[in-house]
Amino acid sequence: MMFLSRKNTKNHIIFLFILCCVIFTSGCTVRVSTLQKMERVGNEVVEEIGNVNMFSDEEELKLGLNFHSFYIQDQKIYNDPIVENYINTLGQTLVRYSNRRNIRYTFTVIDTNIVNAYAAPGGYIYINIGLIRKANTESQLASVIGHEIGHVVGRHGMKQMTQRYGVDYLKETILGKDTAKVSNEIYKIATDLLLLRYSREHERYADSIGVQILYDAGINPQGAVQFWEIMQGMGKREYTTVEKMLSTHPIHSERIEYISSQINTLPKKQGLRSNSTEFQRVKQRIR
Repeated sequence: MMFLSRKNTKNHIIFLFILCCVIFTSGCTVRVSTLQKMERVGNEVVEEIGNVNMFSDEEELKLGLNFHSFYIQDQKIYNDPIVENYINTLGQTLVRYSNRRNIRYTFTVIDTNIVNAYAAPGGYIYINIGLIRKANTESQLASVIGHEIGHVVGRHGMKQMTQRYGVDYLKETILGKDTAKVSNEIYKIATDLLLLRYSREHERYADSIGVQILYDAGINPQGAVQFWEIMQGMGKREYTTVEKMLSTHPIHSERIEYISSQINTLPKKQGLRSNSTEFQRVKQRIR
């Protein structure tokens, strides 16, 4: 299969958009309905560009491993075997109910009180200790981890980097022969990725996947609504504490409504748990 560069792919999509505009407008006065059609097509173009990913799992895993190796050198890891084991066990349990189980997921607890969690390509997920402290129940914590797994399932990290850097550049970087140069470059672009906002489409996808994962794993997905309500309230009082979470995970009433609507589509299910003794034990240790 011939790989198109991001530039060629983007130009091809834009060409189709312009062609649609010409078809819509040629030989007639532009009407409101025509403008609405153009707007819809334009939105589809933007979404299509943001969903380009031409990398194999092997290439994504190679990039993720290189990034993780460098990234943890700059972070203070929360070294508590009980906390680490709990987060890994919870994370791996959720992974088993995801639609992408063919790669290995790695969960790392970062020792910072900034309330945040984020996912890097290749199944590397980072949970700040501040987020665990802020969650009141296991279902609230699991909802955030499930959301980040959703980003990995959707390959959103690779799609973001494809959109930002282009296929040709990333292919050369990932498959380059100069190990030191390649690793440093991967760290630079992957770190840059963590500072970017995912698109609205990607966030909704991750929310939807997260809700389904929790439900299938026997955990109450209502924890997702509860957690975002907590975050929404914190944003008004403690912005400096949650500024990272606010920048990477947009919070507003529409999002809470969307998650609630996803939960309402699920069949009624008995026995969904909201908490566990393991979670409470961890909360006691990190308090």
